[in-house]
Amino acid sequence: MSWFDSLPPAEATVPCGAGAHTVRWTAGQLTLPAHPDGEAERVLGALGGDKPECVTLTETWARHTADLAVLITGPRCAADRVRVDRDEVAAQRASLPQAASVPLVARLTGPAWARQAVLRDPASSIDEARRRQVDRIELLELLALGPEFQFRLSGTVSAAWAAPDRAGERAGRRPALTAALTGRLAPAAGDWLGIGPDTVTVTPHEGPGWGTLAVTGTGTARRLHASLPVSWLADVWACGMAVAGGHLVVAVDEPGYPLARVRALTAPGTEPVAVTVRAERDDRGGLPVWEVASD
Repeated sequence: MSWFDSLPPAEATVPCGAGAHTVRWTAGQLTLPAHPDGEAERVLGALGGDKPECVTLTETWARHTADLAVLITGPRCAADRVRVDRDEVAAQRASLPQAASVPLVARLTGPAWARQAVLRDPASSIDEARRRQVDRIELLELLALGPEFQFRLSGTVSAAWAAPDRAGERAGRRPALTAALTGRLAPAAGDWLGIGPDTVTVTPHEGPGWGTLAVTGTGTARRLHASLPVSWLADVWACGMAVAGGHLVVAVDEPGYPLARVRALTAPGTEPVAVTVRAERDDRGGLPVWEVASD
């Protein structure tokens, strides 16, 4: 079972050649119904042939599946609209020199030792500022796919960073992960408790268990302090189930769509209870709306 089992498929239409093609996300993968042999088209492109734009898009998606910039730029909740003008992004892409719009690794040929030598040679490397510009344009191209894909890409990035073998890397990126957790629990806490987003603080939780959550103070001095694993972002938040039927969901035991088994808090200071949640409809920025099915 995987986090994305709690999400239905999503589709978007993107320009490709002289027309438009469908890009489909399903079971954690980006697929191209109009290009059933995408791998062959990628090989053809690497050999100098024309590569369809939506095949290039899947490569861009793959390059950003662990990019923390996605969590910095992407939506914080279903009501948070991140709008990107696709034509404007295309104009930015067109303004770049052609060589800078292609990943460096795709232009290197020859034996491994030669490729490594080129990578070590500053004179033959893409300027760092230009590389950042390309990364930014690629990220905007992905965000232009719309809310459904924005949340699914954010979940993919979160799941990558939640992997057990990345504990050391998480420690080195703690400020970014703290901001990602806080920025996404805060709107959910507002829905759950009516508490202001600037009164919520979340730190990454490592180790067994779902983490902790406590509310201190009263009135305008009320504060929510929580510790949640990075996996909460993928398992719970990216699937739209942070708040379900008045419960704050803190962990998912059995992901699924339209039914999932979760652990949730009914109030601060309580222990999580196991509940089944049901996706009732899909109308909040491409995310399911979950309700408690049974206790």
